[in-house]
Amino acid sequence: MPTITSPSAQAEPVLDLRAIPPYQRHQLIFQSVQDLTPGAGFSLVNDHDPRPLHHQLLSLFGAGFSWEYLQQGPEVWQVRIARPEGAAATSLRVRIDRNGDVAVAAADARLGPDGSGASVCEVTDVPPGTPEADVLALLQGVIPPAGVVGIAYERLLARRNGSCCGGMCG
Repeated sequence: MPTITSPSAQAEPVLDLRAIPPYQRHQLIFQSVQDLTPGAGFSLVNDHDPRPLHHQLLSLFGAGFSWEYLQQGPEVWQVRIARPEGAAATSLRVRIDRNGDVAVAAADARLGPDGSGASVCEVTDVPPGTPEADVLALLQGVIPPAGVVGIAYERLLARRNGSCCGGMCG
């Protein structure tokens, strides 16, 4: 399967989607954006306008990425996708009751069971600029398996998109 390639040591990588089967493209792009460090970017090349992808990235990463058209058709579209400086992902500690109700916990709250049947977990890799209310909404009804104290934000998105447990079962 084609991957991101770098044409030279100083140039940013290029992800040419034209050679990748359509059903594999979005997962590869999402992972590529997730893997970007602040200040890094890549160019995406496609055979059609990737505007719907832009909206999906906004819902996943919020202000944690930038999007700039470099070429707009009619045969080839090229977009530079980058993670702005200072746009590092964050984490959020939450208290999950045994019935699945959630609330923000103190940043220094001890992870794990709190003695009342609730558990404090950390949601990791939250895109910068994501409101706490959005994270809590994604967590509503999630009851992590015993011993789980960290939940990746992308797993919560997977749950919203149809996975029964946010990918925590495997």
